[in-house]
Amino acid sequence: MAKDDDDLLPKKKTSSSKTSSTKSSSKGAPSAQMLKIMRVVRGVGIVLGGFVTLVGFMSIVGLITDNFWVRLLVALVVVIGIPAFVTERLLRKLKGGGLGFVTDIFAIVLLLFALLLVAADFMSKPLFVREGDRYARSGSKTMARLVYYLGGVSPTFPEEGAPSGSASASASASGSAPTGSK
Repeated sequence: MAKDDDDLLPKKKTSSSKTSSTKSSSKGAPSAQMLKIMRVVRGVGIVLGGFVTLVGFMSIVGLITDNFWVRLLVALVVVIGIPAFVTERLLRKLKGGGLGFVTDIFAIVLLLFALLLVAADFMSKPLFVREGDRYARSGSKTMARLVYYLGGVSPTFPEEGAPSGSASASASASGSAPTGSK
């Protein structure tokens, strides 16, 4: 009976087998599929976080000047400079890191700024709307729509006009008035 009880119990590992299994699992690299997912998430974080942060800082600089190039250059310096500074400090402190570490830090910092800009809705909404107005005045409807979306506004551009039903009704109403007076 003792032998049957031993078969039901889990096998116990010795201390040497624990260290060898721990070492082998800690050295194991992520699978190829997981690496692809990590790269996609990093890329999305950098692109989306970078876009929102860039437009946010351009709108902040827009409080001082309407010049596009000044707004863009100052915002680019901030959007690239702050994550680079944080990365440099962390690399110095941790004494190493690879390209994945650098892209992770950039994605995290840019997403953090984007989150702060979007979370401070009461302050950032007017900034985004003014920035969208600047893009609309310059003729960039796509950028204006994206920035208005960040500001929580749905624009209607003059070229789009009113919905077709009301436009045809107003045209027929204006056309019927002269015929009624004849």
